[in-house]
Amino acid sequence: MVAEIDYKKCTLCGSYSEPICVDKCPINAITLRNKKVEVTEFLCEDCNECGCACPDNAIKIIKVTW
Repeated sequence: MVAEIDYKKCTLCGSYSEPICVDKCPINAITLRNKKVEVTEFLCEDCNECGCACPDNAIKIIKVTW
């Protein structure tokens, strides 16, 4: 399972210097690159801290099959 960003909903809300989801991720699996929020799948532990904090409801946890 991994967090997935819905880029149509994501507004890069921002807290102090980064989007809230970047600040809330306890293991730094979410980063801001080239003005786009990205999830590093192998780091994501599907805790959903990012999804709970997202004011745009732009993050959901999905099942990944490799």
